[in-house]
Amino acid sequence: MHNMSLKKDRWKKTAGWLGVILLALSLTACAGNGSKAGPNAGGETNENQPAPGNNGGQTDPSNDTPDNTAGETKQGKGTFVGLIDNHSAEIELDGTPTAFQLDETLGAMAQNLEQGTPVSIEYVERAVEGDATLKQLVLTKLELAPAKSTLELPAEKTLEVELEGMKETRTATLAKGEGYAFYMFDIFSFDAETNKLMMNYDSAYHVVITKLPSGYDVEELAKAAKSDLSKIGKVEQLSGDQIYATMRDAELFLFAQGDGVTQEYIVKNVDGQGFAFLLNSPQGEASEGFGPLAFASINTVVATD
Repeated sequence: MHNMSLKKDRWKKTAGWLGVILLALSLTACAGNGSKAGPNAGGETNENQPAPGNNGGQTDPSNDTPDNTAGETKQGKGTFVGLIDNHSAEIELDGTPTAFQLDETLGAMAQNLEQGTPVSIEYVERAVEGDATLKQLVLTKLELAPAKSTLELPAEKTLEVELEGMKETRTATLAKGEGYAFYMFDIFSFDAETNKLMMNYDSAYHVVITKLPSGYDVEELAKAAKSDLSKIGKVEQLSGDQIYATMRDAELFLFAQGDGVTQEYIVKNVDGQGFAFLLNSPQGEASEGFGPLAFASINTVVATD
């Protein structure tokens, strides 16, 4: 019995030591597996673990936070359309109505602006919360656009024209009207009192220039012009490819042709200032060149102080 008791004691001690050894080996194995979560000895990322900076296909919450840091300040000139609400306004830039956010100070100023007022602006772009691809335009400066001084305009300018299917360049000289200026070719003369640009060859070929008031209504202008042009012949309102290429940015283009004469009435917005042009072109030798040269001059018109 005594020998059997000793054997049992030895077995218990042996089993105990074996248990301790197995536990130690188990812990060592766990620690070894944990150390393999990062890059291996070759510098490659373990395929079962996401690479540093990658969350395994899940969006990092920190990346969803909108970037409220303003980008670079941008400048522009356009036409004030109107307030959308107390915190946003619509301004036409390069012919495109664009919405801008504004604070109370700029909002108060905008309330005093009439539709069609030329303005100068500064703004920044900010990311829209929840969609980094969308940008919010925030006004930082809003003021009336200063008219250009004729002193800033060069005495001459080289313009490209297309005559009989051939493009060429010609020198044009500065001409000044009441509150506007433009460039004309040497085949023209300009009467500032009547605002009439005329061909030297025949003054029946001419353009009457009208500087429009702020807030002008294109529909009302069209109605009045159609009434006048109907005395010549049937009036057509042209658009797109029907219009001479350099005049397709016009807000209105009316055309009427009658017995021996063609008239065109055009409304253009130039940096927020509206102008109307009435072209009178008899059917004759000079009619083919008159249109392209007159259009080239029209496209140089700017408002001045």
